[in-house]
Amino acid sequence: MKMIKLLLLLLIFVLNKNQVKSVTYLEMTPYEKSDCSGESEGIGYAFIVNQCFAIAGDYYSVSLNSDHSNGTISEYKDGENNQCTGLISDNDKVYEIDGCYNAPNYVWNNGAVPSNYVKISISINPTDIPQYGFRQTTYAPGDKDCQSNPQFYWYSTNNTKIDMGTSSATFYCTDNESFEIYCDPGCFTTDSGMACVRDFTHWETENYVAGSC
Repeated sequence: MKMIKLLLLLLIFVLNKNQVKSVTYLEMTPYEKSDCSGESEGIGYAFIVNQCFAIAGDYYSVSLNSDHSNGTISEYKDGENNQCTGLISDNDKVYEIDGCYNAPNYVWNNGAVPSNYVKISISINPTDIPQYGFRQTTYAPGDKDCQSNPQFYWYSTNNTKIDMGTSSATFYCTDNESFEIYCDPGCFTTDSGMACVRDFTHWETENYVAGSC
């Protein structure tokens, strides 16, 4: 009898542990075509659900409706102590799952403006993140090693040219390292990888960011 009770306690512990680690993302996969068909190409995003997070100093939270048929990205005035407060109600963006939309602009610290389309999906407990030309990832405040679940990331698919007015950038990945070809109008190549560092451009958020493929 004691053995049965012990096994039940262990089972409850494992279930609770899995629940704590469970994470859901609202994802926007990029496509060049307006019906989101063909190969994925362009700028895409992933947003953690039911957490307060910052993008370029602005605070957001993503929620799903009861049947997970749409997701809402809400913007807030403040995100102190990982709690979003002061809802900016007229800035809510609602996306239907499996819908195809003009890509919104959540690219930060960069003059890039996406010109592609994105298909909306939900990812639950993803085991890994695909390799892209470049990915800039935001981690929770205090995560100095960038080891927790990402709160947000934007990415550019491999060899996608991004126009930025009179200049352009093309990111590509080789040997697990990300590089950028920047043209204005002459071109040069730089290493676009970035170790885990505090977001010094938006110090008040206390977020940590990393750049990789």
